[in-house]
Parts: sequence; structure tokens; C-alpha cells
Amino acid sequence: MLKVIDLFAGAGGFGLGFHLAGYEIICSLEKDKWAADTLRHNKISQKVIEADITKYQTRDEILEVGDCGPDIIIGGPPCQGFSVAGPAEKKDPNDPRNTLFQDFARWVEYLQPRTFVMENVKGILSRRNAEEKKVIDIIEDTFTAIDYSIEIWTLNAAEYGVPQMRERVFIVGNKFGQVIGEPSTTHFLPKRNGNAEQPELSEPETKPRAIWVWETISDLPVINAWEGQEEQPYTGKPKTDYQKWARGDQKVLYNHVAMKHSKRVIKRFKQIGWKQSVLNVSEEHRARKRSGNGEVSQVSYKSNNRRIHPFSPSYTIPAQFYSSFIHPYQHRNITAREAARLQSFPDWYRFMGKRTVISSKLLKHYGRHDENYLSQYNQVGNAVPPLLAQAIAEHIHPFLEET
Repeated sequence: MLKVIDLFAGAGGFGLGFHLAGYEIICSLEKDKWAADTLRHNKISQKVIEADITKYQTRDEILEVGDCGPDIIIGGPPCQGFSVAGPAEKKDPNDPRNTLFQDFARWVEYLQPRTFVMENVKGILSRRNAEEKKVIDIIEDTFTAIDYSIEIWTLNAAEYGVPQMRERVFIVGNKFGQVIGEPSTTHFLPKRNGNAEQPELSEPETKPRAIWVWETISDLPVINAWEGQEEQPYTGKPKTDYQKWARGDQKVLYNHVAMKHSKRVIKRFKQIGWKQSVLNVSEEHRARKRSGNGEVSQVSYKSNNRRIHPFSPSYTIPAQFYSSFIHPYQHRNITAREAARLQSFPDWYRFMGKRTVISSKLLKHYGRHDENYLSQYNQVGNAVPPLLAQAIAEHIHPFLEET
């Protein structure tokens, strides 16, 4: 069985995909306590090391952990410094998170796997460092210098069976000097005309259509704001092949708990249609300034509280998605389990820690240091979709078997 080390493992989406493809996850490294709890609970990795990768600098320190001959190292160094989610001019080229790939590279150099796969956001292709050199060129040069052939893939998860439009960059290196090439897509993305329930098919397709939101979550129990439990029974049968896959033999549903919205917020949500957001509500239902005597807030973000269209793949699920998306039909934000379905986590995979937490700044202010970890929502949004990871793992498998 091919052996994998998973760095920056988070809640384990990347590793889970390789596990589903038949690989053996021999070690997962993750510094966040709640994410590490999730890894330990789901038991896809033989060993979970809860530690900061920057603490492993020497060859001996790394060999002590990873001297087990990994065939492949995978991981997604934190990408906030490279992210396209905010204005480029506000990005700090000296952000320490932008150099964490060097820690990843150090493990590759010292352990010499035959292959590695490193995931990041598309913004990595355009970002530059303080000397105006393209970050992607720096990364490529780093791995070329330690004798790895490099390929850069840009893949959309929706084309690999994940019910979500999520483009990510994968930097793939190998020691056998071959061109692996991108994995073939398994699903196609049809054109759509407005809010129509049926897509336009421009030409006959031999692959199945990309999976829709409603085909993904319509079997989950109907809950309103303030409702749901961390453990609860299913209330109906699966309706689609994807739902049957997600459930498997699972009898208990995890992490399906709704947000505690106020009556005013629920009324606001009722004004928002598919693919609309808070920008589309009337002034009567707009958010009010804090301590502003009822004055309407002028601060609105298009990405806040968008209602997901049921008959298309989802928007990209970000790390801080708890206030990003409204359920297609119910007047509440989506739950951690609904987001996990959209990320292609099977239902048996349970997320540990609190459902949501306030910002790190506020936690520090209130002295709540024991909550300064990745919430369930953070863990889900940060993850590599397991079905996308599985497609990559299955594609690379023959190359590893032949060398």
C-alpha cells in the first residue's frame, strides 16, 4: 500500500481523499487543536501529530517523525497571504504565511518521496514577493533545486464530482522525470440561462453533469434557526446517488445545527432570492449600525448571506462561511453538515470543536484562549474537497506503481 504523509492536514480533507483511493496515511501533522481532534476522531491516519511545522527545522527532527519512507507528501500550506479574497494592494508580501511552503519543501527534501502534491488558491499564480518576483516561480525553483520535476494544475472541483465551484492550484512534483498531466475530468459544467431549473446543453456529453446543491442536501432534516443537534437521526431516505454515497451505512447524522438568528435577520433572509444577497433587500430589512439608534448600516458585502441556487453547484465554500450562504429554501445560514456535503465529506466524517467562534482578537480580549481554534465551519471551509483529492490520488497511483 502506498504511504502518505499529510502536512498542514487541517481537518483531513486532502488525506481523506487519498485514504478513499486506497493509500495509507502514515502521519498527519496539524497544529490546531480542534482540527487535530477531528483527525484523531475519524481515524484515517495512523499517527496524528499536533504541532507547528515550523518547529521541525533540521533533518534529524524531520526524520524522527517521518523516517518511514513515504511515497508521497501532500499538504496545503495556509494560503491567506496569497488569497484573492481581498484587495491585492492590501496583501503583505512579507506575510509569514507566504513562506510556509518552504517548510513543506524541507520535508520533501529530507524525506525524498517519489511524488508530492501541494494545494493552494489561484491567487498564488499572480502574487509577487517583496522583490516583485512571482511567488509561483519561487516555489517552482525551490523544488527544481532539489531535483523534482514540477507541474502546475488548476482544477475545478465541480468537474470531479464535488457539488461546488472551487478552483484550486496543485503543484505536483515527481522524482521519476515524467509528465503526469492533469487528471481527466469526470463531470461537465453545462451552461445556464438565468434562474432556469434546467441547464442549457450546448452539445451531447458522455460524462455526467456537475452535481447540484439540491441533489446534495435535499435529504437532510429540515431545521429552522435555533434548531438541530450535533447528533440526530435522519428523517428521510436518500434521494440521489450522491446522497446514498454520502450516507453509506451511517445511521446518525452529525454537525447539522442551525445558527441562532434573530427574528429580524430571519425576516431579512426572506427577502433574498436565489443568487441574491443582503445587497438586494429593501432598506427596511437592511442591517443596522451597532449603537446607531436604528440607523441603517452602509456597510454591505456581496459575499455575505447569499442564497444558494438549488439547481447548480454551490459557490466556493470559504473558511469563514458561516454567514456567507443562506439555505436554498430555509431562512437560515447553512449548517456545518450541509457545507461538508458540498465539500464532498461523507456523513460518517465528524467535525470536532465548537460549531463557530468569535474572532481571535475578541477571544483574546475576553481571555477565552481555550476557544482560539478552528471551528467546525473553519475546518470544513479550509479543506481540500475529498472527492477532488481522491481523483488526484487515483490519477497519480499508476505512476507510483510503475516506478
